[in-house]
Amino acid sequence: MLRHALLLLLLFTSAFLYADDDIYVAKDKDQYSSEKESIFDGNFERLALQINLASYHPGNADEYNQFNRGIGLEYHLDSFFLAGGYFWNSLYRDSFYAGVGKEVTFGDVEWIGVGAIGGLITGYNDGQEPRPALVPYVFLTKDRYTLKIHYLPELGDVEDDAIGFAVRIRFD
Repeated sequence: MLRHALLLLLLFTSAFLYADDDIYVAKDKDQYSSEKESIFDGNFERLALQINLASYHPGNADEYNQFNRGIGLEYHLDSFFLAGGYFWNSLYRDSFYAGVGKEVTFGDVEWIGVGAIGGLITGYNDGQEPRPALVPYVFLTKDRYTLKIHYLPELGDVEDDAIGFAVRIRFD
């Protein structure tokens, strides 16, 4: 299973090198050029609300919480985004997360793409002790709304694969 996770990581990393990631760049590129970019520029068009919805565990669906309600915020810069939030995890525990993510689309197709977020998460076997996490996903976008489909592989002390679903709503 470790080989599968490494293969996914390589796939997403290589996609980042070649894909077009200007999803959140303003129409007037001079206004938000990378020279003027600041994490705290007060631009609410770069802010998005993420609503965590559900998960599915193909191997042992009956053992897990499938309704993973939660809420988070994302702040998109030109080449990556910052994220943090809360959700009720599959083990029926509170989870908090914070991380950095990257999304890419392919060429002129902006409604579908891949992404990954890496950072720290709480609420699993270690209780509220933060642990590292890397979560790849695909996304489908229509106007301000994005459906994100996460994949969490069986890896280390994660006993079962999971597929998670979330909706992102941009504030623009």
